[in-house]
Amino acid sequence: MGSTRVSVGLCIVMLVGVVGALPAAVTAQQDQVTVTMTIVDEDGRPVDGGIDVMASWDGGSVNGTTASNGQVLLDVPRGENVSIQIDDDRYVRNIPYTIEDATSESVDVPVADSGTATITVRNTENDTVENARVLLYQSGQYVTDQRTGADGTVTTPRVEQGAYRLTILKAGYFDDRTRIEVGSQTTINQTIEQGEVLLTVAVEDDYFEPPESLDAAVEIPGFGTLQTGSDGDASTTVAVNTRYDITVTADGYDRAQQTVSVGEDDITRTVSLDRTDEINLTAQDQVVIGQRVPITATDEYDDPVVGATVTQDGQEVGTTNEDGVVRVRPESAGTVTYTIDDGDTSETVSIEVFDPDATPTASAPSATPSPTPTATDSPPAGTETSGGGGPGFTPVTVVAALALLSLVAYRHR
Repeated sequence: MGSTRVSVGLCIVMLVGVVGALPAAVTAQQDQVTVTMTIVDEDGRPVDGGIDVMASWDGGSVNGTTASNGQVLLDVPRGENVSIQIDDDRYVRNIPYTIEDATSESVDVPVADSGTATITVRNTENDTVENARVLLYQSGQYVTDQRTGADGTVTTPRVEQGAYRLTILKAGYFDDRTRIEVGSQTTINQTIEQGEVLLTVAVEDDYFEPPESLDAAVEIPGFGTLQTGSDGDASTTVAVNTRYDITVTADGYDRAQQTVSVGEDDITRTVSLDRTDEINLTAQDQVVIGQRVPITATDEYDDPVVGATVTQDGQEVGTTNEDGVVRVRPESAGTVTYTIDDGDTSETVSIEVFDPDATPTASAPSATPSPTPTATDSPPAGTETSGGGGPGFTPVTVVAALALLSLVAYRHR
């Protein structure tokens, strides 16, 4: 009994699923519409059968082949914008045919007789030009874009027979534009001309107003390195319709690289250089411990370095203010080093710190050697010398003086 109930329940679930899926299937079927397409020639007449037709839209596509009456029926999603393309050796469309907001409808899709053009590009010396860009436009719309091979030649894919604008582009050559007529198999020889124009590179520092001209070196690949004059300009002739990656250097400035697209007229390109980042610090060389010391930080243009981090031995001790100044207070004697870092570059400054209350270290007295007595020359014979009492005091004089002192002493008694 229990298994019977389970089986019944499963059947009900399956039926509900099938019934729920039916409307979706019906809806999907209803979303498809059949478009009847008739492929017609330029006079509006249906063309022969056997033409492959592809209809494509966002997220899908479908293919078909025309019957003998030139018709093909294709099912496409309702309301989609459908692009119709033709694949056939006899007929072609340069631009796909578009059906907007597709419904069940009949449309005529015009096609044209197909043709090709073989184009050979040469220079004024009759040499073939390799890698020249060859473009075809019809009624202002792009049709093909190809490049010539080693033999200077390119053959277009199948295109509609008729009038075109032929454009040939090649670095170092003037752009060449002409009108051509493409038939079943058309051969075209086209000559393009080389040319040069004057390229001037003006180097300046636009920090200043007006900008300041710079003495700089301008490197142009294929032309070497040019030096700017007092006006900051360097000039040379270069090939037309060419792109050059130039490099500019100057002492005290960052290197600059710039791509210059040269056309068919003289051109001046301005290159602005920035001074290499640096921080310049100003502070007292010697201070007393505990004294507040201002350190001033300026950049490469002598402007204040604002908001830079100031550290001592890896520890942050402050930031520079709007004037580029920070005040520090060294707390230990000796050489103290501060680092200023603005995120791009950093610089250090050292300050000698003295403690006036520190006890000077006594040094041991140095032993003074006794003077070495020097030998005195003996006086020559017959010469009297003093006994150390002074000049003129001979032994006789000393005896007389002592006698006189004794007499004076006796009288005083």
